[in-house]
Amino acid sequence: MTAARELNLATDEKNRQRALDFASFIVEAPAGAGKTELLTQRYLKLLQTVNAPEEIIAITFTNKAAAEMRVRILDSLIKAANHEKPDAEHKQITYALSLKALEIAEKKQWQLIENPARLRIFTIDSLCAHLARQMPLMSRFGAQPRVAEDAGALYTQAAEHTLALLEVAAHTDVVKSALRYVDNNAEQLKSLLVKMLEKRDQWLHHAQQEVDEAALQQTLRHLVEQELASIAQVFNTRLQCELMPLARFAASQLPCEHSIALLRDWENTLPTHAEALPMWQSVRELLLTNEDGVRAGISKNIGFPPEFKIEKAQFKSFLEALESIPEVAPALAKTKKLPNIAHTQEAWQIISTFSQLLNLAVAQLWLVFQRAGEVDFVEIATRATQALKNDFGEPTDLALKLDYQIQHLLVDEFQDTSPSQIELLKQLTLGWQMNDQRTLFCVGDPMQSIYRFRKANVGLFIEAAKHGIGDIHLEKLQLYRNNRSYPAVVNWINQTFAKVFPVADDITQSAIQYRPFIATKEDATSAGVQVHPIIQRVDETNEAAQMREAEAVIEIILQARANEVQPKIAVLVRSKKHLAQLVSLIRRHYPEIAFQAVEIEALEGRQIVQDLLSLTHALHHRADRVHWLSVLRAPWCGLTLHDLHALAGYDLYASIWSLMQNEAVVQRLSADGQTRLTHVREIFAEAFATQGRMNTSRWLRGVWLMLNGSACLWEPRDVIDVQAFFACLDALDRSNQFSPERMNIEITKLFASPDAQGECLQMMTIHKSKGLEFDTVILPGLGATTGGSNNDKPLLLWEEVTIEEETQLLAAPYLPKNQRNHASVSPYEYLEMLENTREKNEAARVLYVAATRAERCLHLVGIANQKADDSIAPTKNTYLDLLWEELAAHYEVQAKRGDIANTAANTEADIALFTPRLVRLAMPQVPSMLQTQPTPGLANTQPNSATEKMQDDTQRLQADIGTLTHHYLELIAQHGLPAWPVTRLIALRPAMQHWLRQQGHREMPAASAADKSIAMLTTTLNSQAGQWVLQAHTLGAQELALTRVEKNTVKNWVVDRTFVETHADGTQTRWIIDYKTVELSADISVPALNTIALQYAEQLQHYAQLFTHEGLPIQKAIFFVSIGRLVPL
Repeated sequence: MTAARELNLATDEKNRQRALDFASFIVEAPAGAGKTELLTQRYLKLLQTVNAPEEIIAITFTNKAAAEMRVRILDSLIKAANHEKPDAEHKQITYALSLKALEIAEKKQWQLIENPARLRIFTIDSLCAHLARQMPLMSRFGAQPRVAEDAGALYTQAAEHTLALLEVAAHTDVVKSALRYVDNNAEQLKSLLVKMLEKRDQWLHHAQQEVDEAALQQTLRHLVEQELASIAQVFNTRLQCELMPLARFAASQLPCEHSIALLRDWENTLPTHAEALPMWQSVRELLLTNEDGVRAGISKNIGFPPEFKIEKAQFKSFLEALESIPEVAPALAKTKKLPNIAHTQEAWQIISTFSQLLNLAVAQLWLVFQRAGEVDFVEIATRATQALKNDFGEPTDLALKLDYQIQHLLVDEFQDTSPSQIELLKQLTLGWQMNDQRTLFCVGDPMQSIYRFRKANVGLFIEAAKHGIGDIHLEKLQLYRNNRSYPAVVNWINQTFAKVFPVADDITQSAIQYRPFIATKEDATSAGVQVHPIIQRVDETNEAAQMREAEAVIEIILQARANEVQPKIAVLVRSKKHLAQLVSLIRRHYPEIAFQAVEIEALEGRQIVQDLLSLTHALHHRADRVHWLSVLRAPWCGLTLHDLHALAGYDLYASIWSLMQNEAVVQRLSADGQTRLTHVREIFAEAFATQGRMNTSRWLRGVWLMLNGSACLWEPRDVIDVQAFFACLDALDRSNQFSPERMNIEITKLFASPDAQGECLQMMTIHKSKGLEFDTVILPGLGATTGGSNNDKPLLLWEEVTIEEETQLLAAPYLPKNQRNHASVSPYEYLEMLENTREKNEAARVLYVAATRAERCLHLVGIANQKADDSIAPTKNTYLDLLWEELAAHYEVQAKRGDIANTAANTEADIALFTPRLVRLAMPQVPSMLQTQPTPGLANTQPNSATEKMQDDTQRLQADIGTLTHHYLELIAQHGLPAWPVTRLIALRPAMQHWLRQQGHREMPAASAADKSIAMLTTTLNSQAGQWVLQAHTLGAQELALTRVEKNTVKNWVVDRTFVETHADGTQTRWIIDYKTVELSADISVPALNTIALQYAEQLQHYAQLFTHEGLPIQKAIFFVSIGRLVPL
């Protein structure tokens, strides 16, 4: 093992040096191999050979990767310019190459550091857009259109317009035939068309050709014969000759219509031509069970009556011998999944109709693109290719120009390339010759090919490694070194995934054999892989088991933080829904755990965005009672449930807006409610008067600002979420596509901003984690399915097959249920099974990507099922199912211990007893900067509130300092003192200043105010009294909003801080503390401080009355934030 390790490490080192030579290569680099460093080194080496840096083009697949490569190259050049020689050996190679590159750059006056744009590093999409812009006529664009991130709505429009051609005489027959084929289900046909348009780059060039039924039949024949040939290699001549006499005997004992009866005259080795498939299927029927295992029982049903004991014994011996050859059963099982070419004629006939329909849909899509002024990425890539060649396949002027300019191409993440991207590379390198000083360098890891949903095809990597790209031969280089993970993690990955991955590379099945790699780090005692079995009892609900899984993940997080100082932790899942329970549990019960959920939490789930959605719907539909009530409940108005009922509860049919105009109805509300309702009514009346005079986004933003919505942004991330909402409306306005319904669709595609303080704990999908690394990786949801829909079937399935070095096409149409022949496999079902096999192979690669993100610790968490017989098994087609051979023992040990937990108790309160907490502005008013006349005030029911109307800017600023400081004191008490070091406050200065600017203060006063707030908070955190007030206490609460009816008047109060103190003798005292942010001298005398505090005694007495029902002694106090002193009253 040591010798093999040393050999592979030596090969790795040799290949890294070879990769810098002047030739074309394809490099296989495993996870953590440092391929970005290798790409940087090659780029720096090539800079020494070109006449201009623009002659080198590097292509990556994400903006993040492109930015990282650019930064890495520039950083290397800057360090070399400053003579900062690194210590690491591989960094010294980069340093030496940078020095030489700078020397050349200085001679040729490139000024790379001053002009980094000369480094031509593109994403594949930005390169396509760049090419299309250079040849607007050849690309058919003219003016460059916008690129839609999500073109689903455009595809839907095109599909609808295509079906509408039913009324156009020239296309009636095509649309009618297609509709008849799907039993006149127009919605289904529209859905199928939309899915085909998404992937049109894969089939359009085929659909534009005339359908040749004979060619399709021949291609299918070739595939079947290819499969039979591979089966014959396993079930070879020797095995067949042994079976022949037994098979003839069994067939002779069965009626002629029995499938095994085909073997009566079997005397020669089975041929592998397509017509012999029924014979192969008869052999499978004889030897295997319905579950595709070797038969254990022998009976007359398969031709062995009980009286023929000798034949039965011989057949039993043959089956036992077959058991010892594990690959035979899977090979023979394939025969039942192969299509019978004699039953495929009907399938070919509809393909011509579908091809015509798809061409019509593509034409309609182009018209939709033109009307919308935007296109999708597929169109950009297609048009870029068209800009490089004319209709006769000859290079355009642009292609000839680029052929002169481009000397070297570097392609990162090559395993993620799609057929259209390979075609683009062929066009860019068309005419390149061997030894003409131009090179193509591709690097990637086929084991990390996980983007099939973006049309990536790992088979293209295998093909390029074997045959090159176009006319360019690529020398294959293999790297083995992993610089990321510790040996314990690497060894587990090597051992486990060698069994999970396919046994050999297979282009057709997108299969990649596992390539082991070598850890270069020294081992650590704390490193390794841990399994956390969760066993779901027979009587346990899925929700309860998922809750236990979430609790296990939280325990892992807490333990990891206890063992390390701020470890970098990632929770990775295949599907966003697998994080739902975990995120919910942390939000409710572990607020001290800050985390970043990267594109996990839906933007529409944030309360501030829900309020904006309700506002938009209400303003566009005055009869929408639900959204109008939501608007009146929102913080900018804040009606109580009692007032809402008084307004709408007595008339269930009138619109809320009409009820708001009815003074008799309004009089039923409390005085507070009347004031609030009158305020928003005036704003809405003005909004309706200006509706239609400006675009929707601007109009809605104006209404929201008049409602003082900006004052309702309690959290710093609320600002980002609101900006995302209005950016969505802006985009819809620009494309002239706004409607409340379309807004709902687009908002569901957006995600809430992650917590800025949670960078040490990140939650994301595995695909999002690609290219990242973490100290600890937790993989929950291993036992959960991804929940894909089996209804998402494409209209046509296409397969390109290479026959004698020529690419042939196989197409198969979607089969409605009423046209399926369950007795045989159709071409569509065969191609669908092939796709399923590819999907399973990719699932293993996705799991590999997740595991290789871990540097030190990898935690596996998954739910297995306890069966009625107490056996434990994973759910089929899950990651746990993939890993079961390796993990089963851990679950069995858990089951034997009897550690299967009882169903977790439901801690959620009955929804019928739930009353939502009212969060609202103390005084609804138009922001001062928007006021054109005084706004009616609200009776002051909250003496400590700083939201009273103030004309003086200084007074307003002092009030906002108090509001801001109160907000952070609330957060500190919520999260706990350990989560709020002084350094964190200082880091939040920009956020504080931004909030103050939103309140209408100028830049300099806002900066000064932020500093004052930080100074007061720092004093509090450093004071003994401040730490005692803010630390965790029994029944602790902060900014507690309470409502009390006094003399038929509803009054609202907010208590800054309250808790119960338990004394040594067991007695308890209820503390009620009010924060005051008045600026005081640090050496103020005790009598003077007491005098100031007594001014607030009446206010605190009101608060005390809210807690008299508890029967506890009450201690009132004022906490002066600016000096960190507590004064009991």
